[in-house]
Amino acid sequence: MNAGEAELLVVTYHYLSAGTFPGKGVHAFGPERFREQVERLAGSSRFLSLEELEDNRRPPLGSARRYVLLTFDDGLAEQFEVAWPLLKVLGIPAVFFPCTSFLRQGNLLHVHRLHALRGAMADPDLTALFLELAENRGFEESARAIRSGECLAAPYPYDAPPGRALKSLFNYSLPLEEREALSALAFEKVFGEEAPWARRLYMTPSMLRELGRNGCIGTHTHAHRPLARLPVERIRQEILESLDILEETAGIRPLALSYPYGNALAVSPEVVEIAAECGLSWGFTTERKTNPPKADRLRLARLDAEDLPPGKRPIFSL
Repeated sequence: MNAGEAELLVVTYHYLSAGTFPGKGVHAFGPERFREQVERLAGSSRFLSLEELEDNRRPPLGSARRYVLLTFDDGLAEQFEVAWPLLKVLGIPAVFFPCTSFLRQGNLLHVHRLHALRGAMADPDLTALFLELAENRGFEESARAIRSGECLAAPYPYDAPPGRALKSLFNYSLPLEEREALSALAFEKVFGEEAPWARRLYMTPSMLRELGRNGCIGTHTHAHRPLARLPVERIRQEILESLDILEETAGIRPLALSYPYGNALAVSPEVVEIAAECGLSWGFTTERKTNPPKADRLRLARLDAEDLPPGKRPIFSL
């Protein structure tokens, strides 16, 4: 097979150790399985860097059957601490997609508050806490939605119904400001101040600078919001603000975007168009499949690490 006929497999990772958020709310892939998966991929695939991906002439495959790009979402410090040293030793390129709000506000992302809270409480108890807080704060629209349980059917195939409903409500359906305020209030009630958690969870500026020097930085937007649920100017702001902050912090203005959540509820044709207008060349979704040679550069699919051996739910063999 020549380079022009080879598929591109993109693999995405999130938590690798879950040292900050132990418990059932986080499913860490783990350092051992990460190493094993990378070694298995190396036996059958040719790893690509962002720079090589940008080049119209991809390097020769040799004996490999496909190209592979490794990606890491959210900007978690454990990715730098667990994955980056191994990748450097093995000479394997990757792309890290941090969000940037923590660099300005020092706060946890809404999605990570939910992970921590679901690790500390049963989903029905957490839903009851959110309802109490919504009623106390006068968030009438959110309170009505929580009571009714009516929400968008978000794709969470591996969650039980209570968890699927909670995540659908709080990631997509409730008013943006209210859902983020409720997760902050709940986090404070259960754990206390969130800033120390954010300092442990996310990459430091020095980590981002090292990744920037090695050409390994993309963006995951500013605050990890489902872009297709936002007004047009808010979409543009989420992307451009992150690019500006990363250029200032890491010394490189990214050309690649990992869409938060990455599914059809979060990525629309309008979102893709705005990403291109913001100067981005590559966009990565969470559609679980490989990419043919002429796939849309701004709508590339990715498999989760758990979808490949030695993951928990392999749908693709190596």
